[in-house]
Amino acid sequence: MLNSPDLLTDSPEGRGTASGVRQTGRGRTRGQAKGQQTRSAIVEAALGLASHVGLEGLSIGAVAELMQMSKSGVFAHFGSREELQISVVREYHQHFEEEVFFPAVAGPRGLPRLRAMFANWMKRTSIEIEAGCIYISGAVEFDDRPGPVRDALASSVKTWLSAMNRAVVLAKKEGHLRADTDEQQLTFEIHGLILALHYEARFLKTPGSVERALAGFERIVKEHQTPDAPPAPVTQFAAQPTKPSQRP
Repeated sequence: MLNSPDLLTDSPEGRGTASGVRQTGRGRTRGQAKGQQTRSAIVEAALGLASHVGLEGLSIGAVAELMQMSKSGVFAHFGSREELQISVVREYHQHFEEEVFFPAVAGPRGLPRLRAMFANWMKRTSIEIEAGCIYISGAVEFDDRPGPVRDALASSVKTWLSAMNRAVVLAKKEGHLRADTDEQQLTFEIHGLILALHYEARFLKTPGSVERALAGFERIVKEHQTPDAPPAPVTQFAAQPTKPSQRP
């Protein structure tokens, strides 16, 4: 976003040049904007594909076919399959932040924010039970494969878990969690609920997995919360817990 070509149109250099040069600059800017739009569309399509076939299933050829482009056209935007995979990881992380993190931090800090983060996480997870989670499938694919793709995946997951841990720390500072609460342990257990949910609901198709994950979260919180902690909302997140498990 900081490198948006639109920012270049009002630069001092552009205003101070001759008319013909300015027109060339505008044409180049329009070309850059169109190129960025095409690249964004390719990444979005690649993300949808990776959600079903995994990052390893991505290829320049498969994405080109999906976009109805030539392989050379896709290659021109990324240069390599690895760069395409990294772009998909970054796009997934941006979607994750927009759907899970930002709405939660807009609310009050403390236990309400921690609950909101988990509820938003559950909403996204309930959708990904059908398609698949890039973070989880990517970890399986790249856990023992050092390189830029693994680094991008690990960095994104660590960023999110750090945000979750900060929410736990703030809940403790607000007096909603006991002073002896182990923030890292609590974050670890919350993350474990999501991993268990994917395994139970997506792989084993266990009925009621989403409800069990939600109940597990509230049980963990109850063990650590103080008497002054805000109660859980009356209307908890209601996923469609049995739908994924009832698939043939």
